[in-house]
Amino acid sequence: MCRIIILLSVISASLIGCKNNTSPFSQFDNANTPQILGNGSLSLDSVQWNNVYVARTRELYFTKMGKSASIIHKMDYKDGGFKNLEKIAFPEDSPHSDIYVTNDGDTMLFSSLMQEHENDTISDWNIWKSIRKNGVWQTPTPFFNQNLEGNQFYPWLTQSGNIYFAITPHSSDNSDLYVSEYKNGEYGTPKNLPAHINSKNIEGDAFVAPDESYIIFASFEREQNLGKSDLFISFNENGNWTSPVWLGKEINSEGYDGSPFVTEDGKYLIFTSSRGSTDKNTFFNHYIVKFNPEIYRAESKTLANYLAQIGNTPSQLDLGNISTTGIEYGGSLSLKTHEIVFTRAADDFSSRNMMLSRFKDGQFSVPQELKIGGMMYKGASDVQLSNDGEYLYFKMRGHVLNDSLRKDGNIWRSKRNGDSWKKAELLPEIINSKFDEYYPMPTNSGNLYFSRELPDTNYDIYVSKFSNGKYQEAERLPDYINTELLESDAYVSPDESYIIFVRMYAEGDLGISDLYISFNEDGIWGHPINMRSINSKGVDGSPFMTSDGNYLIFTSTRDSENPENFDGHLDIYAVKFNKEDWR
Repeated sequence: MCRIIILLSVISASLIGCKNNTSPFSQFDNANTPQILGNGSLSLDSVQWNNVYVARTRELYFTKMGKSASIIHKMDYKDGGFKNLEKIAFPEDSPHSDIYVTNDGDTMLFSSLMQEHENDTISDWNIWKSIRKNGVWQTPTPFFNQNLEGNQFYPWLTQSGNIYFAITPHSSDNSDLYVSEYKNGEYGTPKNLPAHINSKNIEGDAFVAPDESYIIFASFEREQNLGKSDLFISFNENGNWTSPVWLGKEINSEGYDGSPFVTEDGKYLIFTSSRGSTDKNTFFNHYIVKFNPEIYRAESKTLANYLAQIGNTPSQLDLGNISTTGIEYGGSLSLKTHEIVFTRAADDFSSRNMMLSRFKDGQFSVPQELKIGGMMYKGASDVQLSNDGEYLYFKMRGHVLNDSLRKDGNIWRSKRNGDSWKKAELLPEIINSKFDEYYPMPTNSGNLYFSRELPDTNYDIYVSKFSNGKYQEAERLPDYINTELLESDAYVSPDESYIIFVRMYAEGDLGISDLYISFNEDGIWGHPINMRSINSKGVDGSPFMTSDGNYLIFTSTRDSENPENFDGHLDIYAVKFNKEDWR
């Protein structure tokens, strides 16, 4: 009898233990769409945000708006629900927000407007730290030993000690993501994450995996978006962050989606959302969904995903790598071979080099000088890839066989040989006169468009038609395309249905040089239209369209300090494009 009583006691204790150890999220094992978490207890259609669940202590921390300031709260998971709403006893005269708590539940980081020291005269948000002793959170102290510029929000620590957070400069509404690396017991100067993560819009609310293998963040008004702010994920591939992948309409909503948090077991994504509320009455609830970051990894490495980040406002292409503080122009991107070729020049154009970068594992490689037939041609420029990626066209002065005195610019062509290029060939004299020819543009028919400079006609656009296996005498395009002004840099679509080119110094134009578009109707080019919504007050030129017709790549001085006066700064830009918007 005693044995039976003992056995029943053990079984009963085991059942109680299992009940107490049940994951608070196990009921969401099949939640493939976001479900409200803690409906009626945690989620109350109120103004609250942030999510940190500490599995060890079974506590969920979040921020809730009080009467005059934001206040950090926590709730305990007990008896199958979230209970015991409790304010964290930090100074009440300042707002506090954006919590991070270590897995052991004993260290908290957060953002606050508290004064850092007695002589602190700047009211800004900084990162603070509190240690829990004997169950009580201690008086917070500044996290960084040094003062940082701007407002710091949403701190997130990783296993390495690195801390990620957002910085909003003073007198700015914009926000970008940064990391301060922990080395030799000290935190280094914050480094901003790459431009494909930090857009020209707001980025914040970054959850970073403990091993820094991925980051989930909120961003406003990106090209891919469903609401006011959406969630994105980026992966760390060999120390480089991939282009973010939009978490899609399955997770995002038409409202504000933010404060992402992945549970310690990696099974669930918790976030806050204003879905179901209105602009006049905006409220937030906490949501949870079954989550596997790996389903987004392959997409994050694709060129298609990289290009999907490009929006309706021109932005520098791969800032810091392809577009630098110097001169880059004439980008030609092959969607077939995943290569971009362009020209990089000295500040005074005294030297020019053709460059090539390959897109791999979610990013463009560091550009390298092009080798053609094993040689690097100094001074070559205006490089273009054919639509199938099999030929490379470019302009180069000199190098004409048996004519060392000839220094005019001529058009050359090289054929692909695997990952390299064969020896270049000079195109025939019917294209290359003894004047300057440049900016070649091949089409599917074999026709070649290019620019030519003549003493009496300035710069004009020509076409040499390809018939019976030969190039024909070059023809000048109509006078309403080639005026008495400078026209050049012609991109022609592979099917020759439209042309985008540059015109300089036209009265009434927006900048020094503007982009124009003309459509080919039944073999006749239409009168060109100024692409005013894309042009700037500076130099705009070197247009190129991706072969799917979705993205325009071009060159501009628009982000120079004085774009109307060339200062040795020229960048490659990209913008989403639909030719039918101009027809």
